[in-house]
Amino acid sequence: MIHLEKISINQLICLVILTQVGVSVLTVPYAQIRDSGNDSWMSILIGGVIAQAVILIIYQLGKRYADRPLPQYISTIVGKPLGSVLNFLFAVYFAQNGLMVIITYTDVINRWVLFETPWSVLIGVSFTIGAYIASSTLRSMATITQMIMLMFLICFVIVLISGLSKEIDFRHILPIGTHGIGPIIKGALPSFWLYSGYEHLMYVFPFVRSRKKKDILMAISAANGFTTFFYLLITVLVTSNFSENQLKSIPEPMVFILRVFNWPIVHSLDILFMTIWLSVVLVTQYVYLFIAARHLAFIRGKEIRNHSLLVWILAIVCFGAGLWCSDRQLQSRILDYHNIVTGIMIAIVPTILLLISLARGKAAGV
Repeated sequence: MIHLEKISINQLICLVILTQVGVSVLTVPYAQIRDSGNDSWMSILIGGVIAQAVILIIYQLGKRYADRPLPQYISTIVGKPLGSVLNFLFAVYFAQNGLMVIITYTDVINRWVLFETPWSVLIGVSFTIGAYIASSTLRSMATITQMIMLMFLICFVIVLISGLSKEIDFRHILPIGTHGIGPIIKGALPSFWLYSGYEHLMYVFPFVRSRKKKDILMAISAANGFTTFFYLLITVLVTSNFSENQLKSIPEPMVFILRVFNWPIVHSLDILFMTIWLSVVLVTQYVYLFIAARHLAFIRGKEIRNHSLLVWILAIVCFGAGLWCSDRQLQSRILDYHNIVTGIMIAIVPTILLLISLARGKAAGV
């Protein structure tokens, strides 16, 4: 059995936060700065609000089928043939998410820390660790994630200390709103993609131990709120350390801040941070591998019960694809495509499923 026990509310919060943050902590607000400039913190905030709206949609969908995960009830909504297709597409989407997280962070590690280590070794080790954890039960995976939360908190402190250095100048973010509402809203779209990770609620909803279903909504909203605050904090710190023109040419501004910060205890704070942060990145990867395998298990309607085999198959396929993704220009093109797919799979598809479910529920007198 994949679900020996249900996970707690606290474990759900840890899963959502650590899946959301991923690699983006190093790159924020590089993508937003091109549209909204030093008003990018407003784009980040709007992105978090949009993510919260999608969370409400996913919650309403899950509440209607509170005893089953999405892979099982999706055929109830759209029928078995289309349900199998959607399960396959969700499996591909989640596997692709895991792949993108690993190749993006491997690229950063390869350029900043492990210069001589072969690309194949880095992604091979990452997928091996991720697949090993993802092949366990949901409860075991959530417990490991809860322990890694300590590593995240250590990184949070490092970001706060290094960001509030003597070079900080809050005048860089002034005056507020000079770029206009249009660019700020445009920058909110790449900001919305940063928050992906809450969508696994579509699967874990029935496996969360809670007194009331509303507790699940409150928990995942709190997690999204914390992630929004974390991204907002990093954006303000980064934009206060660099000018707008500088940020347009710095893909990983947080790494620069960590590198120049002088801390008597640790000589290379950036290397320490990226080493610890690898554990957080692995959380994002193994959660996506796990959910991808669960969707793949239901593509024939009847569940394929060999969960571990499905996880390792997905990991091997992703590893094979990742071997060809060391080129940064190729990564950029794949990321553009992936961002579009993300918007469709975590916002548009759940909304359509909820509308169909509501329409059929009324017709059936529910």
